[in-house]
Amino acid sequence: MEFMEALRTRRACREFTEEPIERSTIEDLIAAAILAPSAMNLQPWAFVVVNGAARLHAMSAEARRVALDHLPSSSPLRAHLAVPHFEIFHNAAALIVICATGGEQQAAEDCCLAAENLMLAAHAKGFGTCWIGLSRLWLGSREVKAELGIAPDLHPVAPIILGRPRTHPPATPRNAPKIIWAR
Repeated sequence: MEFMEALRTRRACREFTEEPIERSTIEDLIAAAILAPSAMNLQPWAFVVVNGAARLHAMSAEARRVALDHLPSSSPLRAHLAVPHFEIFHNAAALIVICATGGEQQAAEDCCLAAENLMLAAHAKGFGTCWIGLSRLWLGSREVKAELGIAPDLHPVAPIILGRPRTHPPATPRNAPKIIWAR
């Protein structure tokens, strides 16, 4: 897929087929992620992979509950999360959590750059992705870190679900950019 076409057509995907994802595919996507630039080339990222829709389904209710417990009462996201059978991981085949290593000032931003690379590479290979930011608090808890083998010094930044898209969401309109030309 041509790069600009990938930028124009990548969308957040929330409907997936039941097709599992091969370990080698996930490794290829992570290889694309680490090509991202990072401050001083520190590459302050680690990748935690939860592979399997059944495992993600089992974790979904608790992640949803934690997110709901910490959202402000005025948040429009509460309506989605309050639905009892809402799947925060959208029945995806895998979850890749990009974690910042250590406390470098730019580590979180560097992880975001890696996440964009991963999502674009996945799209180019015919996969769908969605950043599930509402799961970060849950993923950062001591109990969940221990369960998933996430070291205490790693900080979840970009939880990205991955799978074969059941549907291809349409493009959403973009606002005109706000450009300020410096004097």
